Amino acid sequence: MLNMKAKYFANKLFRKGEVTTAFMALFNSFSWYFPLYIFFVNVLDSIQIEYTILLFIYSSHYAAIVVSAFIGNFLSRKLKRYDLILLWIFIGVLASLSMLPTKSGEVDWIYLASISLGISLGFGFPSCLAYFADSIDLDHRGFIGGFTFFLTFIGMFAIGFLTTMLNYLISILVFIIWRSVGLVILLLVKPKHYQQVEIADVSYWMILHERSFILYLIPWLMFSLINFLEIPFFDIPLQQNFLGTDVRYLISIGEFGIGGVSAFVGGLLSDVIGRKRIIVSAYLMVGIGYAVLSFSFSSLIILYLYVLLDGIAWGIFALMFYLIIWGDLAGTRSKEKYYLIGTLPFLISSFVSFFVAPYAGIIHPSMAFSLASFFLFLAVIPLMYAPETLPEKKLRERELRSYIEKAKKVKEKFT
Repeated sequence: MLNMKAKYFANKLFRKGEVTTAFMALFNSFSWYFPLYIFFVNVLDSIQIEYTILLFIYSSHYAAIVVSAFIGNFLSRKLKRYDLILLWIFIGVLASLSMLPTKSGEVDWIYLASISLGISLGFGFPSCLAYFADSIDLDHRGFIGGFTFFLTFIGMFAIGFLTTMLNYLISILVFIIWRSVGLVILLLVKPKHYQQVEIADVSYWMILHERSFILYLIPWLMFSLINFLEIPFFDIPLQQNFLGTDVRYLISIGEFGIGGVSAFVGGLLSDVIGRKRIIVSAYLMVGIGYAVLSFSFSSLIILYLYVLLDGIAWGIFALMFYLIIWGDLAGTRSKEKYYLIGTLPFLISSFVSFFVAPYAGIIHPSMAFSLASFFLFLAVIPLMYAPETLPEKKLRERELRSYIEKAKKVKEKFT
């Protein structure tokens, strides 16, 4: 089965310009932005900035993401996706350049960098994800998405790790060059016969009234909120007390490597047993991770165990809730709005953590981790009522194909 999927992927990747373009755009964008954002956060941590000013900096960043995403979605109905993504990547090159003066600590430059980084993510993010989903058949979307995210997470790890060994200026140049490489590659692999497919549009209001969409959105929102609300409790007693703040960046990029492997395995399995089972298993995994932390949050071994479980879960969540679920639910309709709403919980929740950080000392870490574990198990409940997004017919066909393959092997063994 894996061999069949590999052949399908190779055929699609090398013979279909749209797939190659979507694949390279997604790979370059993820492996560029997320290490750069972590790098930006670490720069801010190294500069003495008042909390209120820091809050405004992050507010401007996330506001820029959301506003530019809605603008990009509006323009996606006017422009070809290919042209929109090219413009988006070029904005990313400029955003990388805006990082150069931030080390000086000048607040005006930092504001400019935070807004530029926000636009460089939000403007074309939904279109890039929708482009990829439209390029891949439904029954192969898990495997190809998983393989893409495997390479992407490894790319995040490689770029992030590389910048830890370089000085500030060279690190910024690495980000500029890598984003520029993405622009050049997309210009070289431009689809020869690209056509903007006319598909049915759908309003944001209609999407929010879809029962299946809400049943997946609520657990994703709960996980995102819990994850980012727990960051201050995770940082203070664990990373600072045992490992030191200087390796916070290393832990973050280390989870990229773990997540890449789990995304590949999870994507392959999601095409066989369905999306919902994989998502539920990831929720249970991270819930167990927080439960273990609540019993012994002062143990270094427990810290590493949690990082492992969290990395595996994040690989699955990133694949499912960034790339697969919303595309499955959109079907043949326009997917940009599905992806925009579907990624908002992550963006909103990551901003909320900055409000919680000053009050992290009020609640004991063991209590915080216990509550996180409890609410994560509650988050599984809506998934019990959510429909499987991989059609039942596809699941039955795979089961029948697997049975036939096993029967052939048995026959060959005894003949």
